[in-house]
Amino acid sequence: MLFAVSYQLRANTTEASQSRALQLFSNWTPPETYTFKAHYSYADCSGGLALVETDSAAAALQVHGAWAPFFDFKLVPIIEIDQAVQIGFANAKWRESVK
Repeated sequence: MLFAVSYQLRANTTEASQSRALQLFSNWTPPETYTFKAHYSYADCSGGLALVETDSAAAALQVHGAWAPFFDFKLVPIIEIDQAVQIGFANAKWRESVK
């Protein structure tokens, strides 16, 4: 399953905690069941976003838990737009059928 992940620096971020997060990240490997398809940093240094694939809530917890002291995460399941449009049409058709 694909997810859009956005994350923001926690409000209590300090220069020391940013340095620690960078040190940890340079030595970190995500679990095999959590695959980054794309990963970007916001140019204003406030956080970032990623496109990830996983079928495991435990893997998501493992990844986000490792970084919880530094970032607030939002994990949203996503699907390709053509599939979303077809589902939208089917939902509209069902709503119209109910009298």
